[in-house]
Amino acid sequence: MSQPHSIDQYELDRYLCILRDIDTNTVQFRWASDNLARLLCSAAVAKLPHRKITVKTPVGIGEGVELATNVMGVPIYRAGQALVQAFLGVVPQAAVGSLLIQRNEETAQPKLFYKKFPHPLPPNAIILDPMLATAGSAIMAVNILKEHGYASDSIYFLGVVASQEGFDRLSQHIPTAHITVAAVDPRLTAMKYIDPGLGDYGDRYFGT
Repeated sequence: MSQPHSIDQYELDRYLCILRDIDTNTVQFRWASDNLARLLCSAAVAKLPHRKITVKTPVGIGEGVELATNVMGVPIYRAGQALVQAFLGVVPQAAVGSLLIQRNEETAQPKLFYKKFPHPLPPNAIILDPMLATAGSAIMAVNILKEHGYASDSIYFLGVVASQEGFDRLSQHIPTAHITVAAVDPRLTAMKYIDPGLGDYGDRYFGT
């Protein structure tokens, strides 16, 4: 499963349909993206290590879980920026790093242009990138995080739409259960775009 059962399937499908529609304008796209991202971020954060706690209520003792705060969000710029606000809405205390990785449109190979991480590094990291096509950028991000001391089981991925090929490739580098996306589409085009996908996420979100 690309997402846990706890996500409301109706809400997920509703927002995703708006994002896929070619006639959706920038304002509508941002609205649907922000709402869907909040659902997905909650699901991704729920996968982080956490512990059960008790709290004192005005009447007695209640049980719950501790909010995961020991995590860094790592958006892959530019499209990953679209998920940062939702991520911080779920985990306001989280640290945020940044990676600028761009794909060569002729070779479909990723290239790193910029990276910056906070210090000290939190023990867990969630890569934020809406589209997982070939998984080249995501795998490069995973390898960079590993160079900074992260183990595979401390790295998570949060996206919106993945291709089956990209999903399978990324699953060879981090646990499959650590990947949270709204949909896994069946194929890539000859130009390595997700089909049916939803177009260029960054362009549609930022209106460029």
